[in-house]
Amino acid sequence: MKMIKMALLGGAALAVTAAAARADDLTDLKAQIESLNARVAQMEAVPAVPAGYSLLTISEGDATVVPGNALSAQDQASYGNKATIISVLPTADAPAATTVEWTGYARAALFYHGDSDDGFVDVLARGQLKVVGKTDTAVGEVGARLQLRGNYHIRDTNAGMVMNEAWGWWAMTPELTLGGGFTGSLGNIGYGYDGACNCYYTDNADVGMNPGDATQMRLSYASGPFSMAIALEDDDRQVDVDAFDHPIFSDGDLAGAAEIKYTGDMFNGEISAYFGEDRYRAGAGIGFSLGDIATISMGAQAGEKGVDDAFWTASILGSVNLSDEVHAEAAFGHTQYDDRDYQVNAVLVGVYYDPVSQLTIGLEGEWIDTDLAGDDGSYFADLVTVFRF
Repeated sequence: MKMIKMALLGGAALAVTAAAARADDLTDLKAQIESLNARVAQMEAVPAVPAGYSLLTISEGDATVVPGNALSAQDQASYGNKATIISVLPTADAPAATTVEWTGYARAALFYHGDSDDGFVDVLARGQLKVVGKTDTAVGEVGARLQLRGNYHIRDTNAGMVMNEAWGWWAMTPELTLGGGFTGSLGNIGYGYDGACNCYYTDNADVGMNPGDATQMRLSYASGPFSMAIALEDDDRQVDVDAFDHPIFSDGDLAGAAEIKYTGDMFNGEISAYFGEDRYRAGAGIGFSLGDIATISMGAQAGEKGVDDAFWTASILGSVNLSDEVHAEAAFGHTQYDDRDYQVNAVLVGVYYDPVSQLTIGLEGEWIDTDLAGDDGSYFADLVTVFRF
């Protein structure tokens, strides 16, 4: 009897203990639920992203390489490889994801220009902004790239502001892209003296292989290391100005341009041509990479810049990495005008220090001999600083 009584008392004590433990668990669970409700209320109070979208992010990443229209070497050097990117990820019933990215720079240079008679020193500056927007649509990626530039040369004077590029594209398939707008001519050879150098304030010699910027429509194809493109470009040139100094252009001239490119790890090259109303040019360029040590870039082009104005030009540029932060480049270029019995020789050098991706400090120099009577050559030198974001 005594044993039964002890068992009953023990069972009662155990039940009381279990009930107390369950009460503690319920109290903890209630506290957790209250904390969760408070957190949900806090999250609901945060401002929402635009209607129809579920997520908006801002980050830094690699700048977009526009299909069929990569930046020139000079623009690439000025902007760098990074950009600030706004990404909008949609809900299930909204359009596809959209990204907008921007990057820009400001630069200044202590600049010297001299010749056999005289010389001067000045401070020059430029600011430039690049914005790229693109959307993955039901028919392929659609996007646009805009560049706005301001050059500053004179005290207390507004900059000469220009939108130096307005370009849009539709990636119809992973290989085929339709583009249009205002950008560099497809007939440009992006190699050699002015095609591959940094050239912030050098590249003033007439040894280039670029017909200039033009309004155009372009169809490009790329597969692996090979790419090709064709374009119809506006070939009009300024012929006069009106009483208000507004340019007047000739009517209806079109030019055709085409290129073929190969881009490999150790070797790359291109062939391009441009044919207008009374001018044309065709040429080729090749580049070699010696790993992380150096690169060599060469180009040549021949054609006619106008009636009875035939020319040919050739150049070579070498770039050497002196350390992880310092590289140097040197180039030589020659242009011959047969009809005018006139030639141009030019040399440029530059040393650039890039301690971080946002900053470049460089020393540049250039010598130009135009082979004119009494001309002993022109000289350019500058200390340039470039600040990026």
